[in-house]
Amino acid sequence: MNKPSARQERILAILRSRGPARVAELAREFDVSPITLRRDVEELARKEHVVRGHGVVRLPSSRRSDRSAGVVVVMAPARSAYLAQIVKGAQEAVAELGLRWHLEDIGDRETAGAAMRRAARVPDSLGALVFPRWRTIGAVEAEEADPAAGSPAVIVERFAPAGSVLAGFDAVRTDHAHGVLLALRHLRELGHTRILLAARNDSPTARTIRATFVARLADLGLPLLAEPLLSSAGADPDPDTRVPHLPAVVRATHATALLAHSDIDALNLVQQLYAAGLQVPEDVSIVAYDDMIAGLGGLELTTVAPPKREVGREAVALLLDRVEHGGPVRHVELLPGLVDRGSTRARK
Repeated sequence: MNKPSARQERILAILRSRGPARVAELAREFDVSPITLRRDVEELARKEHVVRGHGVVRLPSSRRSDRSAGVVVVMAPARSAYLAQIVKGAQEAVAELGLRWHLEDIGDRETAGAAMRRAARVPDSLGALVFPRWRTIGAVEAEEADPAAGSPAVIVERFAPAGSVLAGFDAVRTDHAHGVLLALRHLRELGHTRILLAARNDSPTARTIRATFVARLADLGLPLLAEPLLSSAGADPDPDTRVPHLPAVVRATHATALLAHSDIDALNLVQQLYAAGLQVPEDVSIVAYDDMIAGLGGLELTTVAPPKREVGREAVALLLDRVEHGGPVRHVELLPGLVDRGSTRARK
């Protein structure tokens, strides 16, 4: 068996003294390219001097397997049922790969940069999946004043504004613009031309849905009716915001169909319609957005269903590819689908 080179001997010495190490960090320490350092590690692995896996290298004598040598850190809100489904998908992917998992709550006002720095301090962290809050426009702007850490991270279910610091990180999200188009095409094919949007303004998703709805109406040659707003216009979360009296808006605009974000709001709006003597779908067709509770009991709502667990799985894949191979930054969008449960029908 050939003897290791001088640099490879230094790699072995570091592993003996410090334990498992990241390939990217070793490359910086030796002032060589990640590709050069990776070749050294691959050569050592072929000679059975080291064991490598997902960007981490260790000595064979370590008690941990290569699959458990690193930790995927997830920085996510603790009180979001929607994001919890994405976290679940990521957790499943991590478990299938034999990696370890560490979940931290991201604070309501904590920047993504601060969350990344906390994640980097978790022992054996491979990198982080970060779910930014960004409930307001100001929260996004605050990121520029708090630069992110340089360790591997993936932004989940959000894209940072073009040109911002966080735009330089890998990211994955649902293509919500496509989801709005699915809903409008479905309703248009049923003959509906007067379609209302009832949506919030308190998240990037809600704002994307609102902006896309207006643009796609114009593309389809449909009129823009009144737009019931389910949160404050300033995009500040307000638990006391009252849902507008939808039946009055429906009658005033002669709307025959409604796209409502989210499911919970859609169900509340259905109750308003019923109380005012308007039936779904006989009088008003409804498409809900999120598919969290729209199929549970009572009236089942047709929904746009984001691929929540698949977003989590893709986030893990992006992170591990970043750790192991580097390369260009990737922003990935996954398409939602439409689930027809019968709360829409052809216009009379």
